Amino acid sequence: MGTGLPKISVLTRCFAKGIDLFVMLLLGVALPHPAGLFLGLIYTLVHDGLPQLQGRSLGKRVFGLKVVSVRTGESCSIRESALRNAPLGVAVFFGLIPFWGWVILVLLGIPLVLLEIYLMRKLENGSRLGDVMADTHVVEYK
Repeated sequence: MGTGLPKISVLTRCFAKGIDLFVMLLLGVALPHPAGLFLGLIYTLVHDGLPQLQGRSLGKRVFGLKVVSVRTGESCSIRESALRNAPLGVAVFFGLIPFWGWVILVLLGIPLVLLEIYLMRKLENGSRLGDVMADTHVVEYK
């Protein structure tokens, strides 16, 4: 499944995602429950596809990355962002449920993150599950 686009370092992508997860966590704890967690979930789903950000979430901006549609080569759309971030979004959704939801979040989230890292390392083009689902690719952006 080659896209002809260069593979970005897994470590760089993980650090960028870490910044985005920090923003999501910050929203979750800084705002009242469940509004903060809900806004964190929405951010998790759409942060790559907001038109004004042009495929560049806060974490991707810091590390000079951008999400593009494989089909068009343009910045990913909100729909593509929601699709590519759905695996993690499903796990984050459970955080809205007190206690047991957090248990499910951890039990579901850790294997999903490990799967995403595994795919980024093993697939020729460095795509993760979300990229395959949304037909997107992360590229360098200077």
